[in-house]
Amino acid sequence: MAWIPSVEYIETLFEGQIKAGHLMNRQGLISTLDKVKWGVPFQDAPTIWDKVTILYKEIIENHYFSDGNKRIGALLAYIFLFKNGYEFSPIEGEIYSVTMNVAQGLIEFEKLKEWFNKNSRKVK
Repeated sequence: MAWIPSVEYIETLFEGQIKAGHLMNRQGLISTLDKVKWGVPFQDAPTIWDKVTILYKEIIENHYFSDGNKRIGALLAYIFLFKNGYEFSPIEGEIYSVTMNVAQGLIEFEKLKEWFNKNSRKVK
């Protein structure tokens, strides 16, 4: 079973990283974490790539926090993959450009999923 952050974990991470702002939509964040766990639409066995893509994309697009959604979404993607045994290492500057494109709704789910897969490697 994949490690999935709790709402409390995300709140603590947010408080430690983003000095201004607060969680505005706790229920929305809970819903996103359910989607990470079960897949979207609910699948028998969502892959690690489905899960990280849902987590990243939904936090960036749905603005659960008053500030820092893009930063927390990107940081959570790194942490999620690390805690599930992967090293995520896109080329320099790419995480910024992809994150900005996701925020503007310019990247489809499947393309984003492929990007995570391509830029990650299993850690022994």
